[in-house]
Amino acid sequence: LDRLVSNLLDLDRLSRGIVTPKLDETDVGALVGRITEESELVPRERLVTELPSIVQQVDIAKVERIVENLLANAVRHAPATSTIWVRVDPEPGGTVITVEDEGPGVPAELREVVFEPFRQGPNAPQHSPGVGVGLALVRRFAELQGGRAWVQDREGGGASFRVFLPATTAGDGS
Repeated sequence: LDRLVSNLLDLDRLSRGIVTPKLDETDVGALVGRITEESELVPRERLVTELPSIVQQVDIAKVERIVENLLANAVRHAPATSTIWVRVDPEPGGTVITVEDEGPGVPAELREVVFEPFRQGPNAPQHSPGVGVGLALVRRFAELQGGRAWVQDREGGGASFRVFLPATTAGDGS
């Protein structure tokens, strides 16, 4: 319930334009590793991580929320004993955070819709506690930092949610 209230408040603040990024240089791999280790959403035995050291400026609090919401989404849509993969990869101009699951995936025609507030895909479990704001926040928190979020098929089945965060320097006005 706390996560839901926090997500709704953040969505409201973002829609009113009163949230600004606070960029700090950090090791994104170590940050994502800490978030996954501290998360109570996913049992350790279900997680497979690949988290190399990539140092760049990001909004640490927003990256925490991005990863938490992606983990919550994966747990909600994947079979209870399936694997969830979390990866951080260097890309030209920034870093990509990837969370993949073995769930039903997201049909191509819904890959934009699932990032809209209060929208869920047709495969959302009926008992799902979500209301459709977690992925909307993922995208908006990524965009707040000049990045983007998207979903594609995971090779072998399931969904691959990705967030690109651009590398910035102090001279970029951050």
